[in-house]
Amino acid sequence: MLSALTTIHPFPARMAPELARRAIESAPQNGRALDPMCGSGTVVRFAAEAGVRCVGIDIDPLATLMAKAWTTRLDVAEFEARAGRIAESAKRLPDDEVAPPADCETEKYIAYWFAPHQRDALGRLATLIRREDSPMNEALAVAFSRMIVSKEMMASLARDASHSRPHRIAQSNGYDAYSGFLRSARHVARRLEPDKIRARADIRLGDARRLAGIEDSSFDLAITSPPYLNAIDYMRGHRLTLVWLGYSMESLRKVRSDNVGAEKILPESESSFDLSLFVRRGERSTIEPRHMGWTRRYASDMNAILGELKRVVKPGGEVVTVVGNSFLRGAVIDNAGIVKSLAESVGFRRVGQAVRTIPARRRYLPPPTSGGENALDFRMREETTLTFVA
Repeated sequence: MLSALTTIHPFPARMAPELARRAIESAPQNGRALDPMCGSGTVVRFAAEAGVRCVGIDIDPLATLMAKAWTTRLDVAEFEARAGRIAESAKRLPDDEVAPPADCETEKYIAYWFAPHQRDALGRLATLIRREDSPMNEALAVAFSRMIVSKEMMASLARDASHSRPHRIAQSNGYDAYSGFLRSARHVARRLEPDKIRARADIRLGDARRLAGIEDSSFDLAITSPPYLNAIDYMRGHRLTLVWLGYSMESLRKVRSDNVGAEKILPESESSFDLSLFVRRGERSTIEPRHMGWTRRYASDMNAILGELKRVVKPGGEVVTVVGNSFLRGAVIDNAGIVKSLAESVGFRRVGQAVRTIPARRRYLPPPTSGGENALDFRMREETTLTFVA
């Protein structure tokens, strides 16, 4: 029986552990699994514990750091000791050796979100973490990130970064990033549990719509929870860490705009997919053509992903997707229906469908306001698990 999982880093709306566990436990002996949108790594960690070889892919650089750290067998004592050495060395690092921000725009972004005292410490810590050339690199970066991508204000001037809704709440900050890094490293160390890892997980930075380097018919099982249209903008929170790890604001904008579910318009002339069956307008709906363009883009992205899954999953292999509906201006977008229709159109056969209510504590959404429910609270109340056979 696989263990319950507690992630090593906050991650909004991650794959439900019980769904990932159930799918992995049904994998064939000596099978090979794929999660083409692996997020923080719930599926690949379960696979590693179950002895199932797995590949995890994500377009988000911080997500791949989490997934790789979580699935790598590390010496936990040495990891904590290495974090301690980095913290001490960072304090003595000469100013001219501190890696500067990627460019002027990135420097201005850092100056807005971080007070001077934390900017100095984080720059020194990040410089040494980026120099690290060992299997501990990703885990050290995750420990660093936990100080920044957090619910409450820690090393930044923001609150709610872990919910991907950062907003600056202060002009100054007394947080000690050096001691905070050590606390964070201890926290990560407790959750790594390397002795439970029985199989190798191959974590890659990539795009699920174009599975470069993945051979045809090479997986017995694919499990994933694709982003929902107009749901969570992961990069809003994650870029607070990534700007310290060498990324520019321009490069992160590109990642953000390329995400599945991004609010990018696909003109009607570029799509042959009929959305009419999957968009239910309420009486007071104010949905506009641009919102329909977002929905066409989402359908186009999902079609590309499902086409790639059809290519890389063996005949007779399973594909399990977990998806919820979206709400745009009083209209319900049936994302599960879109996925089901597209999967069947590329040649999958549906063999299972189940709907579950998402526990409120796992929605990563704000609580209702005093005047009624917050608009975000209407999103992601339910999700549908669809199972297909190739």
